[in-house]
Amino acid sequence: MAKFKISKPRAQLLARLEHIIGSNCYNGNIQNYGPGGFYEGSGRDFRYPLTMIDENGEKIKRSSPAATDVSPQILSSGYYAFGANRLQIIHALNEVLEYLEEHKGLKV
Repeated sequence: MAKFKISKPRAQLLARLEHIIGSNCYNGNIQNYGPGGFYEGSGRDFRYPLTMIDENGEKIKRSSPAATDVSPQILSSGYYAFGANRLQIIHALNEVLEYLEEHKGLKV
């Protein structure tokens, strides 16, 4: 997917929203063993990594902190990789903001 143009303040908001979403992943199949090898139950929360493409076409993976320090152009390429599939999370969040601005009067 092509990068799109966004302002710096909008990019900051999108980066923070992405960080919230990416921090809400859970895998119930992960087995948790604590100190001494004691079983602490199934499942674990984790942060899904955001992948972005820089100016040279190189991948940048970010888990933490929120990608508020990257340029809006690089952030606009942000996606979640699911094997061969991609969820264009930054583009999707921007579409949500556009919908809310157009239909619900949101001011960003």
